[in-house]
Amino acid sequence: MKISNANIAVNKKGASAPSKINDVCFSGKNGTQETQHVFIESNKLNERWTASSLPSFHIGETGFGAGLNFLVAAQQFITFRKNHPASQLSQLYFFSTEKYPLTKADLKTTLALWPELATLSESLVALYPMPLSGLHRIHLFANQVVLDLWLGDATEGFTHAHAHQEGRIDAWFLDDFAPSNNESMWQPSFFKQIKRLSRNEATFATLATTEIVKQGFKDVGFALQKRKGLATKPEMLVGSLTLEKNEQVTPRQTPVFHRHPPTAGTESLKQQHVAIIGGGIAAAICALKLIRAGKKVSLFCADKTLAQGASGNEQGGFYPQLNAEAGIASQIHAHSFLYARQFYDQLLLEGYCFGHQWCGVLQLCFSDSVTARYQNMMRKQTWPQSLVDWVEPEQASSIANLPITSPSLYLPLGGWLSPPDLVSACIDAAGKGDFNLYLQHRLVSIVETESQLEKQLIFKHLEDNSEATVDTTADVVVLACGAESHLLSGLDLPFRMTRGQVERVPTNTSLSGLSTVLCHKGYMTPAHNEHHAMGSTYVKNDMNTEYRESEGELNLRMHQQALNNTSWSNKLALNKAVSDDNLSHDLPDNDLRGRAAIRCSLPDHLPVVGAFPLIEKQKTELGELYKAKADDYYPIPSVQSNVYLLTGLGSRGLTTAPLMAEILVSQLCSAPLPLDNRLLNAINPNRFVVRDLIRRR
Repeated sequence: MKISNANIAVNKKGASAPSKINDVCFSGKNGTQETQHVFIESNKLNERWTASSLPSFHIGETGFGAGLNFLVAAQQFITFRKNHPASQLSQLYFFSTEKYPLTKADLKTTLALWPELATLSESLVALYPMPLSGLHRIHLFANQVVLDLWLGDATEGFTHAHAHQEGRIDAWFLDDFAPSNNESMWQPSFFKQIKRLSRNEATFATLATTEIVKQGFKDVGFALQKRKGLATKPEMLVGSLTLEKNEQVTPRQTPVFHRHPPTAGTESLKQQHVAIIGGGIAAAICALKLIRAGKKVSLFCADKTLAQGASGNEQGGFYPQLNAEAGIASQIHAHSFLYARQFYDQLLLEGYCFGHQWCGVLQLCFSDSVTARYQNMMRKQTWPQSLVDWVEPEQASSIANLPITSPSLYLPLGGWLSPPDLVSACIDAAGKGDFNLYLQHRLVSIVETESQLEKQLIFKHLEDNSEATVDTTADVVVLACGAESHLLSGLDLPFRMTRGQVERVPTNTSLSGLSTVLCHKGYMTPAHNEHHAMGSTYVKNDMNTEYRESEGELNLRMHQQALNNTSWSNKLALNKAVSDDNLSHDLPDNDLRGRAAIRCSLPDHLPVVGAFPLIEKQKTELGELYKAKADDYYPIPSVQSNVYLLTGLGSRGLTTAPLMAEILVSQLCSAPLPLDNRLLNAINPNRFVVRDLIRRR
């Protein structure tokens, strides 16, 4: 949900303080030297980076402020990489919290104090998130540095942050706000979370030296030392955490929703071969992210070409599903949307092309009940105005460049994309790495090899109507097969299969001016290749994908009614042509009228991302969930080793696929996950059996 920005004041020396906390954030032009002494040197970062044999290093911070500590650490890490190109250490993760984030304008002004950081600062400012609470993942500097920025209370952020069994943080940068000025921090719960997130041999550095700070660190097992501080604060505190071999740390994860990393064999995790089953947006984005994580990837698609299922529509609307209350689903959609926009923009910057327009989205108040719901959302100010705003008909008409008779919600960062183009762009980018594509390969079964460290995959090769089978092996399997998910053997999840038909409406003189995406019960896009996408129907449990004229008429009437039968909407006409051999994409039967596809979703309208659950075993293992005992009472439930799910995205794949793929790839790489545990648990594949067991169903 929306949070408050800081109001900062910069004094003559360049020092800054937020109005809500009476303490100095940084000391002007000397800030970089202070960061170097207090955090970089005190945590011995350069020495540790040089000695590291791990692929990544992880810094945790309280008080992101203007990002000075982050930028100095990032600059030094980039320099380290240039000086040590053969080092296995290739990525820096920086997890920071900020309760009162600067506005983007204040951030830009403040960072101008350090021209030596100008290049890095520009990248940070460009991707700096809006004031939306929660975790924002930002990829910077050719993905050498990943910033996980939690906007909100530090203790809350740490409490809900995901950590693998080995912990998350190697070094802590802890701000020096006095306990009297920041009572919500420096509490026992804060120190408990510092330990939960810390890896063995983690260190910290801080200028805060009060007794409450010292005692807090001692109580959770840190060994402390004093060190020379700064002129204004001559003493500082450093410390390290050494865990005993069998020491029990507060559970890093909720056992019931444990996120299993792959079981590694003789090969390291980085060298693993991952087989992806699927051919749509989720599969393509996952393949690209795995390639960029250093994996070998094979993509197996059952169709003759990619993007033949729900990812085959020429245009799709891109916007989040928001509600008046910032519930779990709305939070997931909001963060997915912002992350997806970052991902798509980066792909475009790299020179990969796909049809799109960042033209905004108008969600029309097409009925009294919808108007009341949208008004309630805006009255509560749940979401930042930069994410969604209220516009009256006159302003909506100006945005759409066509008469709109109802007020609307406006999402300026939204628009439309071409899913087949996007899939092609991701596959082209993945092709720069160790990537292979296999078409007309339908998965028959996954078999354990004798070593149980590899999976044998058996496929039907569908070329020329052949019934021949082929097989291959992989270390990890990702099932991203959309509407085929309900056919997967042993996967007892409540998938909902829904037919959706989208029309290809030819543009005309009045319609060609449409300059934004219009949404109501359906949607309509600006023209692309002289046609508009208009949809969509929702027919449950119908697996037929033939075009139906009756649904075309339904889409047309629905759209005209939502637009109050304006003169321009009444001029809409369905395309009566049946086929065209020159279509830009391989639509089924080259049907110019439109196309139908099957969407795969779940009852809670959230995706499924994580390890393949062994449902029957879990029912036994978690049979006492209804007793509501402490988390650590319950075992880690059984899953099919090294088999993972990325499915159930429904009609929201353009919005959710990039972040869902990032979550899964991070899990496969044992890297930090980019959502907090509450949201991660809501997309865990075993969530339905857990709910049923709690309710004794």
